[in-house]
Amino acid sequence: MTAVFQALFASVPSFDLWVSSLFWTAEGGFHFTSLDSLKQLRAIGYHAFTAMAVLALIGALVALKQLKLLTIPGSVWLFIVGVYVFGPGLLVHSILKAHWGRARPAQVLEFGGDLLFSPPFEIAAQCTANCSFVSGEAAGATAFAIAAYSLTRFVSSPALRRTLFGLALCLAVSCAFLRVVFGGHFLSDVIFSALFVSLIAVGLSFFLSDRTGALTSRPKWTTQK
Repeated sequence: MTAVFQALFASVPSFDLWVSSLFWTAEGGFHFTSLDSLKQLRAIGYHAFTAMAVLALIGALVALKQLKLLTIPGSVWLFIVGVYVFGPGLLVHSILKAHWGRARPAQVLEFGGDLLFSPPFEIAAQCTANCSFVSGEAAGATAFAIAAYSLTRFVSSPALRRTLFGLALCLAVSCAFLRVVFGGHFLSDVIFSALFVSLIAVGLSFFLSDRTGALTSRPKWTTQK
């Protein structure tokens, strides 16, 4: 999927501009930023994503005492902490956003700004810090959705499991897409943020599923119904 989307945006870089233009007018700019309901949704998402990271950290620390938080194995909590640390923390904020130099939609000439648009995989010099590629909030939303999926696997009721994960996924997707609606990020920023964090999660899941020791009671992700 990462390769497919990279090919898409490399072939049609203007697709980013077209999607962002749907939420922008010459008179009002990215006018959805003034809606209180959307700002409140963004705030709810931010607090939910942060709370999940804190909960996972507590779960991992509790596992060091040979205990389980909410009867969930320590390796699962450690996995979630790893997704947050290596995804939104290290890759997104410390590496990509700090060094890629891509201007945000609201900053480019096409939307009333004074900076130049650059495709997602082109390292630019339009921004010096906290740049557009990729989206930090979308990375947090993806980590939250992955964490919700991992935790709800331990819910015995299939209906409740699907409901809880469905709500978490809806919140994550909505908050990630709000970054496009608000002019804070291009669509490609959000998509690649989600894909990069997902790739990190896949790698961590293989590593932690085979661990043994204080933090581990092997997660039965592949055997639970």
